[in-house]
Amino acid sequence: MELIIGWAFFAAVVGFMASTWNRSGFGYFLLSLILSPLIGLIFLLLAGRREEGPTPDTHVKCPDCKELVLKDARKCKHCGCQLATQ
Repeated sequence: MELIIGWAFFAAVVGFMASTWNRSGFGYFLLSLILSPLIGLIFLLLAGRREEGPTPDTHVKCPDCKELVLKDARKCKHCGCQLATQ
């Protein structure tokens, strides 16, 4: 009984870690629950952290349509507006 509780606990820990790393917490929890928490942790460590969304360092808002585009872009991919170089 203690083995099942420990298995589920460590699977939940892997799922929590995955969600804090912007990965699917529920998916990694199920993977760890079915296979092994150790295998789930190894998969998570191999996958690494997922990058956050667009930041002000990488993206700017288009002056016409207000969509985010890459900072280095010359033309908005959404509306075709010419962008001023930064």
